[in-house]
Amino acid sequence: MKPILFIAPFKSLASIAKKVIEEKKLDIPVIVAANERAIDFVKNASKEYVIISRGGTAEDLKNIQGKVIIEVTSTFSDIFFSIEYLMEKGYKKIAIVTRDNVIDHIGRTFNILATEIHLCPCKSDSEIHTTIAKLGHEGIDAVIGCNEAVKAAKKINIMTTYLQSGRLSVERAIDEAVTLVKTKQQERMQLDSLNAVIGNIQEGIVILDHEHKPVFYNAIAEHVFDKTKYKDWYKEVAPYLAEPKEEQLVDISGNKLLLKFISLKTGGEYGTDVLVFQEVKRIEHFEQKIRLSAHQKGLYAKHYFTDIMCCSEKMKELIHKAEKFARTNANVLIYGETGTGKEGMAQSIHNASERAKEPFVSVNCASLPPSLIESELFGYVDGAFTGARKAGKRGLFELAHKGTVFLDEIGELPRNLQGRLLRVLQEREVMRVGDDRIIPLDLRVICATNMDLQKLIKQGEFREDLYYRINVLKLILPPLRERKEDILDLMQFYLNKYGEKLNKKIEITAKASKCLQNYYWPGNVRELKNIAEVLSLECNDVIDDKKVVSALSDNGIKEEENTDRETLQIRIKDSMKEMEGEIIKQMLTRYTPEEICVKLRMSRVTLWRKCQSVS
Repeated sequence: MKPILFIAPFKSLASIAKKVIEEKKLDIPVIVAANERAIDFVKNASKEYVIISRGGTAEDLKNIQGKVIIEVTSTFSDIFFSIEYLMEKGYKKIAIVTRDNVIDHIGRTFNILATEIHLCPCKSDSEIHTTIAKLGHEGIDAVIGCNEAVKAAKKINIMTTYLQSGRLSVERAIDEAVTLVKTKQQERMQLDSLNAVIGNIQEGIVILDHEHKPVFYNAIAEHVFDKTKYKDWYKEVAPYLAEPKEEQLVDISGNKLLLKFISLKTGGEYGTDVLVFQEVKRIEHFEQKIRLSAHQKGLYAKHYFTDIMCCSEKMKELIHKAEKFARTNANVLIYGETGTGKEGMAQSIHNASERAKEPFVSVNCASLPPSLIESELFGYVDGAFTGARKAGKRGLFELAHKGTVFLDEIGELPRNLQGRLLRVLQEREVMRVGDDRIIPLDLRVICATNMDLQKLIKQGEFREDLYYRINVLKLILPPLRERKEDILDLMQFYLNKYGEKLNKKIEITAKASKCLQNYYWPGNVRELKNIAEVLSLECNDVIDDKKVVSALSDNGIKEEENTDRETLQIRIKDSMKEMEGEIIKQMLTRYTPEEICVKLRMSRVTLWRKCQSVS
């Protein structure tokens, strides 16, 4: 029990203390030091100890501000044993000289079996020395006393012995110190718990003394009042305290507050007062959250990285990269063909980020009507246009505050709105249609497209500055044909899912598996999911290649088109280099880079260089 320190003025007392501490299995350091040395030690101690000591040393330690001192006293038995020891040696005039906190404050003389006993309590060390000198002139034979008394008696050659504090006295002092420390620890724990509660509640709290001066602020109050000087603070609060109401709306330091005044009076006497308040803007924020929860269901991300089924190294590397992106707040641009799972990837990034508990708002820029896209994205105020709601409406960016907004098909966003989107991304603020008020936002933006944005920039259909603003972190989702290892696993997963509903256990033949892997899959995972549902309905237990070909044909793709991948349609260009670039572009949609290198008989480096020249 480290908060306790035992300072013994002499070694015999230290020896008794160590035995008691060991028997009680306590962790209390014992130091042998007296007077000034003890004071220096305590002043330099790094911890706030409860100190146990005795006599003059205890009295001296009390002068150190803020220290708690437990005194070791001497019992009648302790005094009697010391007297008996000297009487056995033949001494007839014995004086007991020590600080008055050890023995009775009143000095007197009495006899025990023809032995004269002088009781001499002293208030200071100097008085001890004066008393010893006086007793020496009076013919005292021996002195029983504290550390200072023993030293003074030895100087004038008077027989002396320490006035011991026995085991019982030491044990009592240690027990008292342990009880005190436990009480202080419990009080501190209760106070820390109370401070933690007060410090973390959503209301601001100010406690006033009887003069209405603030004696305590919690963190919210300090933030709201911006730690202003008392005079300025009181000047604003005083009018509301003159005639306090239970609750009232007030304006203090430019903050609109809902203020509650609690007067603490006990027994009819004036006590302290407590001010409890909430910022109006914070109340509005909570109200918006409640409305969001109650009326805007569905603004959340339901997909996680663990939901993405894959065994191909290409997808595993991509997911690992996306997990790194999730730990940042930078904008992300996701490229991918239709059906590759761009929104699922965006939701996974959101759910792996620090914004996971906040809204995820998905916006398909291609599906919003041109006449409504501005008001849907940015919101509007009352009277902004004919048919507008009287209360106005928050836009999708506002709904995504603190969370993530996912802009799918960003390439379809009208040119006239791209400038406003750029401002949202740059300034993180929005202005509703028909309003002149700026609304600050805290959000992350993830965009997705299956279009060549750089080509759109050259055509003047997409702003170059917006492109570089959204293209901070880039993910390119590979089409299904470039991760063939995943096709059969995905197909079996969806067949099991749909088969379970139909009470079927469906298997795929080897020929059917080969057919599925050789298919081009223009619709990627979305198309595969649809085909799996069709096959689970039409087949019983086994899916053969004929069923697969039939399902793919019914899906709008002719079998010949599925198998004939060796024909390209190339328009005649102005130069051979442009036609070569078109060939590579078309082949990249059908084959992996390794397959292209084999078919065109070129190295991977040459293919990479040609891709760079045509990109």
